[in-house]
Amino acid sequence: MKAERVTVSLPGEIRQSAQRIADDLGLSFSAVVSDALAGWLRSRLVDAWLAEHQANHGVFDEDELRALAAEAGVPYLTPRSAQPAA
Repeated sequence: MKAERVTVSLPGEIRQSAQRIADDLGLSFSAVVSDALAGWLRSRLVDAWLAEHQANHGVFDEDELRALAAEAGVPYLTPRSAQPAA
């Protein structure tokens, strides 16, 4: 895939933290940003799949979501505590 140069504005703290991580991993800042955006795009695909699944099979209840989170080894965030990406 051909790379394109773009200009973005980021909060300084996010930029500095991402740069430190990139440096620690021996990666370019561009590689970190590209990976983050790819993850964000994948999560949109998962969101679309979940919406379709729930439209066909019903909405997941809180107990199902808690069990899935526990199985995946991640903390369960209630809808009130989740912050959508801008």
